[in-house]
Amino acid sequence: MTVTYDATGYAAGVYTGTLCIESNDPVTAEITVPVTMTVSEVGVDVGPNAALSGLPGEIVTYSVAITNTGVSTDTFDLSLAGSTWITELSVTDITLMAGETSSFDVTVEVPAGAWAGDWDAVTVMATSQTDNGISDWAELTTTAEAVYGFDWSADTTGHTGAAGETVTYTISLTNTGNMTDTFNIALAGHSWTTTSSHNSMMLAPGESADFTVSVTIDAGAAHPDTDTTTLTVTSDADGSATNDVALTTAVEEVIVPANPVIYLPIVMRP
Repeated sequence: MTVTYDATGYAAGVYTGTLCIESNDPVTAEITVPVTMTVSEVGVDVGPNAALSGLPGEIVTYSVAITNTGVSTDTFDLSLAGSTWITELSVTDITLMAGETSSFDVTVEVPAGAWAGDWDAVTVMATSQTDNGISDWAELTTTAEAVYGFDWSADTTGHTGAAGETVTYTISLTNTGNMTDTFNIALAGHSWTTTSSHNSMMLAPGESADFTVSVTIDAGAAHPDTDTTTLTVTSDADGSATNDVALTTAVEEVIVPANPVIYLPIVMRP
């Protein structure tokens, strides 16, 4: 014998009843069988939405809360959608008793080449295995943080020249940060006339450009006189990103032969 329950219109809960079986048995004319119907309500809550930031190459971790809002134990399948950055779940499903809250992790890797302000969003969804039409989701948004820095190289850090001559240093500057930045150029410590072709340079991420530093040796200078200029470059966006180099210019030595030789013309007579 099959007994069918119809839970349409019933609220979640446990319903009991009695199944009566009558017969013409003179001893036991009726048999009663207790029956129970449990109406379960399926539900899940995920979230809230969250936003974090990280440096390029860094892995950002979110702890996502999930609650079984149903009235019976359920298992929820977890999935991700919409992300372009490498994004992973710590688990692919989770089982919760009615009313129970737990959490799971979602990790997002900020690309090493991300520029400051780049972002990626992922939708985290939980779907009931009892009723796959019941689900909830949260959106996680990750933003790349700014990195400031530069690298440079000089054709030389030491030049020589004659008194009154102007020597030139060529400096190559590269923005190693992930956002457009202005780099301030300063000269200090010199006594000879020293100038830079640029007071500042604006460079996009990864961009390189050259500037020059010119030193005019004093007309009255003589070997072994020297003059040193401290060249300092500093990020305008982050003053802690700074570096300096010493450029030393010397008066070249004039070599005079110890015993000068005088050459006279030879005159041939007939």
